[in-house]
Amino acid sequence: MIKWGIIAPGNIANEFALEVKNTNDGILTAVFGRNENKVKEFAKLHNIERYYSNVDDFLKDDNIDAVYIATPHNYHMEYAKKCIEAKKHILCEKPFSYNFKTSEEVLKLAKENNIFIMEALWTLFLPAVNQAKRWIEEDKIGKIKLITANFGFKSEKDSNSRLYNPNLAGGALLDVGIYPILFSNYVKDSFPTEIKASAEFTNTNVDESDIINLKYDDGTLASLTCSISSDTDNTAIIYGEKGKIVVPKFWSAKECYLYLEDSVEKYLDDYKESGYKYEIDEVNDCIKNKLIESEVATHNVTLKLAEIMDKIRKEIGLIYPFE
Repeated sequence: MIKWGIIAPGNIANEFALEVKNTNDGILTAVFGRNENKVKEFAKLHNIERYYSNVDDFLKDDNIDAVYIATPHNYHMEYAKKCIEAKKHILCEKPFSYNFKTSEEVLKLAKENNIFIMEALWTLFLPAVNQAKRWIEEDKIGKIKLITANFGFKSEKDSNSRLYNPNLAGGALLDVGIYPILFSNYVKDSFPTEIKASAEFTNTNVDESDIINLKYDDGTLASLTCSISSDTDNTAIIYGEKGKIVVPKFWSAKECYLYLEDSVEKYLDDYKESGYKYEIDEVNDCIKNKLIESEVATHNVTLKLAEIMDKIRKEIGLIYPFE
């Protein structure tokens, strides 16, 4: 049984805590948060035995095998390093870090210390997304010509929130733009050779909405959008020479559709909860098998995502004050 601890008891950590109990080999044993009242309430809500408001005490807990880092983006590197020093395995929320250089530094440190570490790219483990990938591998739609994907929602314009505060590495790209980029690369099983992007900025100087165009070495194009100011339909479509695949709400997909000239095929995942359990199962299995990286959400996938987002940030002129 893999014993889990959580760093930062926020909304995403709440989803994670609800899902651990549905995994085959995971149990939640501890939580750390800087606000003692908040962390105590979180522990009570999820029946977690131990809670801490001091991170060093948390990391000294021998009843923790792996840690889920759920802080705002800019703190990922700091806490990942602390976990590595404490010999705890890591599942770190996306984006893994705020740029390529810091991502590479953390992954190298984890490897040197024989620590398993994975970016929480949960979309890669969803059965509906993997069914779409199988249809492609079975040549159901022929050669892929175009991929479209969007992820957007309307958020409250709070300059202190993790979305709008540049000191917390806010903005649409790092928070939701990573998903359509990840999906496009996964579908193609490769990385783009050309990247173009444009963005509209908030009055706090983070990107509010982005349009990202990718081109792969075989000529496949991807048109991707992300936003923290507009509700979009959150759909991905893969267009091939013989048909198309539609994945509604692709980043948390429960279903996908294969459209051919004279037929429609549907796949439905009947698991009722959010689906975080699939990535937690992956981490549990990797740790049990003494691996230091997943064969699906590899370190290279994380580094390539960071590299692509660095290039997009350069294109749109997004620089954080702490860089």
